[in-house]
Amino acid sequence: MEEIFNLQRHLNVFTLKNIGLDYQHTISDPDKKLVWIENYRKALSAELAELVREVEEHGLETQNGKIEIVDMLHFLVSLSHIVGVEPHQVPTVEASSDGATFCACTVRTFLALDDLQCSLKWKWWAKGGGFKPDKARDAVLELWHCFAETCVLFALDFQTVKRIYMAKNELNFIRQSRHYNEDTKTEEDNQGLEV
Repeated sequence: MEEIFNLQRHLNVFTLKNIGLDYQHTISDPDKKLVWIENYRKALSAELAELVREVEEHGLETQNGKIEIVDMLHFLVSLSHIVGVEPHQVPTVEASSDGATFCACTVRTFLALDDLQCSLKWKWWAKGGGFKPDKARDAVLELWHCFAETCVLFALDFQTVKRIYMAKNELNFIRQSRHYNEDTKTEEDNQGLEV
């Protein structure tokens, strides 16, 4: 897992540099940190929605669903960088799913994403509040448990997750080098990844 954390850090440094930001400064700055927790939270939520659509259309056997799970991993690791979750604290992918269903796991993931959002002072009309780093860290750790459970549901062991991650990480560097954006976004290059 440490290698994945390091590779994601390199990708984030490269990606943020493309938009004129220094990754380490950005995730250390008290104000920018909150913005990037929210950015990565939204991105992870979008990947979860894509996974749900994929499962609705093709079931748990979908190969593209496995890529969507790895896409979630990119943002989960990025959140971990910000809130201080280290690779050795992450539950193993081979952990038992305790008979959970995809629906139940998805709901738990959504609730953990909500807990993460609530760790930020996002209600502009509310008085008081402020960033709650312990609550953010706990929410990210819960997201890791949900991630491990989702992997079990899709019969993904760690070596498979890592292999897909490595291929997707390389693809993401290529996309960023080509100034990948919403106008040029396509899933065609994802389909070439070997699952």
